[in-house]
Amino acid sequence: MASDSVISFANWGLETTFGTVSTSLNKTFGQGTKVTTLTRRNNIEAVYGTGSRNAGKLVPKKYEGIFGVEFALSNPWFFRLVMGNVSSTGTDPTTHTFAETNTIPSFSVENEIATDTVTRASLLGLKVNSCVITAAVGEIVRVRLDMLFADEDQTSSTSSVVAPTFEVFTFAHGTFELPNGTTIAEVQSAEITITQNVEMRWGLGSRVGQNAPVKNRQYSGRATASFQDYTKFLQNVWGGTNGPVTSPAEVADMELTFTNSLTGANKRTITMTFTGLQFDEHSLPQDPTTVIVEDAAFIMRSLNVTADNSVTTFP
Repeated sequence: MASDSVISFANWGLETTFGTVSTSLNKTFGQGTKVTTLTRRNNIEAVYGTGSRNAGKLVPKKYEGIFGVEFALSNPWFFRLVMGNVSSTGTDPTTHTFAETNTIPSFSVENEIATDTVTRASLLGLKVNSCVITAAVGEIVRVRLDMLFADEDQTSSTSSVVAPTFEVFTFAHGTFELPNGTTIAEVQSAEITITQNVEMRWGLGSRVGQNAPVKNRQYSGRATASFQDYTKFLQNVWGGTNGPVTSPAEVADMELTFTNSLTGANKRTITMTFTGLQFDEHSLPQDPTTVIVEDAAFIMRSLNVTADNSVTTFP
């Protein structure tokens, strides 16, 4: 009998053709990667007919896969899966720009679970459906990716884990600017959610997914900060200085940056710049036994991500 396992890993690589295993499974999501979801569905339909109360047949229909990971923010390469494109310029450091595109790439994940008999599944035709980045005082910056996959291929051959090399970002590496250039003091937490609205598509002749187009893209966020005055968040909710106005203008931009504050080849920075922002909700609970903290929820229209590090090209 094979032993139980507590060891597994998940390497990833871009696909050239949707649903065909990547030839470069050479990337890790980040430090401390955990597989939070790995669900397969056969969508069984029980077929009933006259002559019996029991099902006469159990028929598998669409094959569906759901995959999720959580990891500490360290390397920026996962933004290629979320944004769609990357370009790199300069050296020591190199600046990698992850720009929005109308499509996002499909990729493969090699998920190996080590027991006495190694089990390795190549998950195929993955696309990121949502990305959540969370930073909170006293915590490591966390990333959660939820994905759909179309197909898979299992093998008992062994592979090698891709070791993460980038250092982890914590809350202490972060700054929150609203608008860009104005740092908000004493931010207690910030969360960014990017939703791709991926739809897996099937066709006659196969029960595995044939394509996974993306529909409308959505950006939303939430931040909490020690309350100091109305200018930090509340006036942006109103759209004015003294109360709600008829047509609040968008905030031009917002920037969330994580940096090790070094220079040259040692510099490591990830900067998310959002443009076109509106505040949707503001909460200001007040309790004499605690510091007053305000909470704001907002929606953004577009995003550009840059990352500075010593790697000259996307791996």
